[in-house]
Amino acid sequence: MGIVRHLPNPSCVMDKPDGHHWAAMGYINEMKRLRRSDWIVSFDVDEFICVKTGRGELSDLFAACDGADFISMNQLNFGCAGYEAFDPDALQITRFDRAMATNNDVYGWDRARGIKTLSRGSAPFDRMGNHSPKVSRDDVTWVNGSGVAYTPDFYRDGPKYVRGDRMGHDLVQLNHYAVRSMESFLAKTDRGDANWGSKEDVAHWRKYFKKYDDNLVQDTSMAHWAPKLRDAMSELLKDPELAQLHAATIQHHRDTIERLRVAPLQSKILEKIRELHVRKLERETAA
Repeated sequence: MGIVRHLPNPSCVMDKPDGHHWAAMGYINEMKRLRRSDWIVSFDVDEFICVKTGRGELSDLFAACDGADFISMNQLNFGCAGYEAFDPDALQITRFDRAMATNNDVYGWDRARGIKTLSRGSAPFDRMGNHSPKVSRDDVTWVNGSGVAYTPDFYRDGPKYVRGDRMGHDLVQLNHYAVRSMESFLAKTDRGDANWGSKEDVAHWRKYFKKYDDNLVQDTSMAHWAPKLRDAMSELLKDPELAQLHAATIQHHRDTIERLRVAPLQSKILEKIRELHVRKLERETAA
């Protein structure tokens, strides 16, 4: 349809079950397109850029950070909101409206936040990384999600996390839907970890769910996009081939979940994450 260009990850032909992110970044850094682009960012399909200034569009963010070479967005984890069932008709941005707090005071400790960085293609970076580029110069302007400038000691080696006063959510944040519903999480465990490959280990996935199932506060910062998003999806699905592929994807997801709910490993994972969701929310709410 001429809207998106898909390039296969070299890891698919490298006979390696892990390291998909690293292989992709190595490939991308050799592409001339990288430097020709106005802006570049590496983020996953479960991460949504949420602009919180102006009309909520990227152009508004760039205007608010006029002159910036790099804009780092804090990842804000969204939990399952108590949903167990997979619902293909629900939008992630409206169904999952429970997230971690933007202020660490409520946790009582300086909780680190992952970042992803929007970078100008013309900026003097050495190499693009999965979270941030590596920059060896001081004469750049690098700001956080509130437009506050960082100093070179922070960004020298391509930062992955921020804490304390280096966080910022006023202008932009990166909504991170890593777990989605509990059933969808089961499908994720069957696929395996993007960097570490297959993990047939209940403890590994329980730890993963615990890390990302954040439901402490309500966050509806992207809900206003729902009508336009549904309109855009309806327009895309007028294409018969895409509509067929979309329906096949949903059916595949349903079939996978049905199989996994009775599989020894995933049935145990489901039991553990049900318990974990309730206990974690009760503990954090009490704190």
